[in-house]
Amino acid sequence: MISMSSLPLLTGLYLSTYTQAQQYVIFFVALIGATLVYSTLNNRKQPPVVNPPKLFDFTGGSNKIDFLQRSYEIINDTSKANSDRPFTVNTDVGTVIVLPPKFTEEIKNNPQLDFMKTIEDEFHGSLPGFEVFNKGLASDILIQVAKKQLTKSLNKITGPLSKESAFALYRILGDSPEWQEFGLRGVNLSLVAQLSSRVFLGEKLCRNPEWLDVTSQYPPTAMNAAFKLRLYPKLLQPLVNWFLPECQLLRRQQARARSMIVPVIEERKAEKRRALEAGLPVPTYDDAIDWAEEEAKQFTYEPAHFQLAMSTAAIHTSSDLLSQTLLEILAHPELIQPLRNEIIEVLRIHGWTKSGLYNLKLMDSIMKETQRLKPIQMVSMQRVAAAEIHLSDGTIISKGAKIAVADTLRLDEGIYEEPSKFDGYRFLNMRNDSGNEHSAQLVATGPKSLGFGHGTHSCPGRFFASNELKVALCHLILKYDLELSAGTTPEVSWYGWNLTPNQGAKIRVRRRKEEVDIDSCERH
Repeated sequence: MISMSSLPLLTGLYLSTYTQAQQYVIFFVALIGATLVYSTLNNRKQPPVVNPPKLFDFTGGSNKIDFLQRSYEIINDTSKANSDRPFTVNTDVGTVIVLPPKFTEEIKNNPQLDFMKTIEDEFHGSLPGFEVFNKGLASDILIQVAKKQLTKSLNKITGPLSKESAFALYRILGDSPEWQEFGLRGVNLSLVAQLSSRVFLGEKLCRNPEWLDVTSQYPPTAMNAAFKLRLYPKLLQPLVNWFLPECQLLRRQQARARSMIVPVIEERKAEKRRALEAGLPVPTYDDAIDWAEEEAKQFTYEPAHFQLAMSTAAIHTSSDLLSQTLLEILAHPELIQPLRNEIIEVLRIHGWTKSGLYNLKLMDSIMKETQRLKPIQMVSMQRVAAAEIHLSDGTIISKGAKIAVADTLRLDEGIYEEPSKFDGYRFLNMRNDSGNEHSAQLVATGPKSLGFGHGTHSCPGRFFASNELKVALCHLILKYDLELSAGTTPEVSWYGWNLTPNQGAKIRVRRRKEEVDIDSCERH
């Protein structure tokens, strides 16, 4: 029982408690209000997340696996529902803001959007074995060499590329008139590695079996090692790098490359030194070793890293496009004779020249149509924001955020008739329309053609890649009968952002007599 004398005390206590309760209520209401305001502002700044992390997924592992398995659905289904709005995706490379293609022109030359930072981050450029992807150690000098010397030398290297194609294909496929079966991936990796090395390293080293092995194997090893390492939390990656078998193999391959490249460079320096001492003309080699030495006056330069960076950039993308192009041609064998006719006519008129390759218009159309249906990734123009960026629709990209553009216009029915169907003549017909002469070419970039990127950071080596693959296709199509092995199809698989040709594809090959002497074809 409560006495009267204690009532004032209890009343004061009650009022004090009530006031305190009111304060708590006011505090929590304010907190909720602030959270709602922050959430509203944050939603304005950060586009909606389409695959939020799962409950209790503290490492993000299950979220990464979910993305890798559902990426095609996320890009191709979700982007249709948000065709005019950016959205955020949790991926194996972190959180990425995916922009619809309408932003392509808006961001293409923005100096605050860093492409090389994306490569360095996604491919662990700061870790041992991955220096090839380090902006300061390899990427900067690679871009300069590709933009300047490589592109300028295209007309000079067409003939050597043809001769190397003849040599490489005899080594890889032989000249038997009987049908033989080959794994397509292995053939193209070996072929592209040798052709690229002919330009990058000269005639001597490009035929070195050990160099061809390491230069063809490093790119897929690097891609695989980088992918495996990304599945671990970023904090643990520097430690895991030392123990992961794929990363250990990568470091061994890099050491092998260094052991072969350094002696060649030292030998060349000695030759130049002896020439100077004797008062003789200093020898020049006009390959990427010399080009890099010239650019090294402005950039940090490690020869093995640079050469592996060149090989990785050239071999991975070019062998991918060559594989899928051959699969599409052989799945549509009615294209083979028109292609042969075009090659014969062009070589007879122009020979192995830049102009000749330009006039392989059906071949160019087939390659561009292949890239349209199967670009190397479902997104393009990956960048890291070096500063806060405001887009025209009010979207704010925070400093440090990763972005990419969804490559979805390639399958847009409003742009392409029957966009899911392969049509080798599609871009040839477009090229014949006034105003489309340039945009319908393989090397042209734009919102509808993002296979090589677009803008400031579009692939600087695409002109070389186009010429290299055209030379290789000329030799393959004129010198060999080709067909798909039973069960092989041009179907594409996907994992994460990546689209991959049929890795188990096999082709049947037999030597035929070409209609024109392609090995000694010169300009008329």
